[in-house]
Amino acid sequence: MKTKSRFALAAAIMLFASVAAAEDSFPNLDTQKHCRARAQAIGQTMGDRQVTSQTFDSCMNSERQARAALVAAWKDIPQSYKTSCVKPDVYSPSYEEWISCLELNIDVKITRSKQ
Repeated sequence: MKTKSRFALAAAIMLFASVAAAEDSFPNLDTQKHCRARAQAIGQTMGDRQVTSQTFDSCMNSERQARAALVAAWKDIPQSYKTSCVKPDVYSPSYEEWISCLELNIDVKITRSKQ
């Protein structure tokens, strides 16, 4: 009986660990899709194809830099901040937007600690 309960406990721990690891894995976004949509909207507003191309290139560069920064800091970001800011299926998924949200959470915490 002890062997079965140990096996069940070990299985439960492994399942929980794999779910927790999956929840904390770094999300990958389709930044090309995001940047293409942004560039097309701006290009249509401006009525200039060159603006569309420049906007796309600038967006992709910014998203690459933001992704690199998030990947480097991922393990140090509190889970509560990730839960409130990193939502790939909500809003417009963007690494830049996630960084802004995370920075806002940090600023709020610092401000509250000074009061």
